[in-house]
Amino acid sequence: MKKITLILEILKLLSENGDRFLSTTDIYKELKRRGVLGEGKAERKRLQRALSDLYKEGYVEKKSDNLRGKKPQDWKLNIEAFPYLISYTEEELISLFTLVSFVPKKYRQLPILEPALNAINRFGKFLDSEEKEIAKESFDYLPLPVERYNRVEKETLELIFKAIIQRRALIVSYKSKQIKILPIKIFHYNGTFYLLALDGKTKKLRTFLVMMLKAYGLTEETYPLFYWKRYKDTFFTFPEKPFIFKVELPPDYTAYCRPEHELYLYPTQFHLKSDKEKTLVWLVGYASYRFVSWLILDEVKALYPPSEEDIELAKQKRLKRIYPDLSLDLSKNLVRYRVFLKELRRFFEVRKKLFKNL
Repeated sequence: MKKITLILEILKLLSENGDRFLSTTDIYKELKRRGVLGEGKAERKRLQRALSDLYKEGYVEKKSDNLRGKKPQDWKLNIEAFPYLISYTEEELISLFTLVSFVPKKYRQLPILEPALNAINRFGKFLDSEEKEIAKESFDYLPLPVERYNRVEKETLELIFKAIIQRRALIVSYKSKQIKILPIKIFHYNGTFYLLALDGKTKKLRTFLVMMLKAYGLTEETYPLFYWKRYKDTFFTFPEKPFIFKVELPPDYTAYCRPEHELYLYPTQFHLKSDKEKTLVWLVGYASYRFVSWLILDEVKALYPPSEEDIELAKQKRLKRIYPDLSLDLSKNLVRYRVFLKELRRFFEVRKKLFKNL
């Protein structure tokens, strides 16, 4: 019975430690503190035998096979041997339900997300079935009226995931053509899944609609980590040159805020100032249709071109670290701002017919 107790306590300790290694010495000290092991060489040997037995059966992993001298071995739990025994703490469970609230309900019904939601149910031992149901329905997401939705194949997403983490080429069918691609990342924009990947032949960067893509299998070809590091922060491949400008919003946009609130009215906002008359937001903008259509959803009262003061503020905020393509030259920012205004006017011209008929 003592041996079984020791083995269970070892597994319990290693599971608490997650994917990190623990040395034999640290395991012994902690189990001694918990009253599982006593003092002396005999107890240390008992621990070593138990760890060796667990390793032989594949329940634990060791860090090195070539230890020399008296250096202790490092151990961790073999997660694959216990796929259904891991549990979440209450803190982790609350965090996961909060994360779920960022996912629209339609997407929660996708087969690819079903295992994740089932895992929350299975691992959430702090909640009974009724509490889990209440929790799932109480962390919700209200989509924008113009937010899109499309189904994606579970099998295709699984193959893309493997290709990304293993940096391997993937054979896919896209718009009736079979091609080889090097997947970099999947991203979600306005209800739609996209895949950023390099063309297998030309190495040209492309953005694919995942709903139009069918993956057939991985190849043995791998691509260098350099590609992933270079493009991991890229989204769409069409030109979107960033620039700095300001927008004015009504004062009631921030009327409910206190100084301690961290309020972002736009994802690219880097400064905000508000008083009883107006709310000013400093933004990194893009001279593209995507940015224009997104911006006019708000009650914007005025636009202000970039100024020397804005450039200085951008330098203080070290925006180049976040937006590498951003220029801190005022003249270049003004040129990009004018291109943005041109795109904005074109956007409104297209919609004049609708407005005239209202």
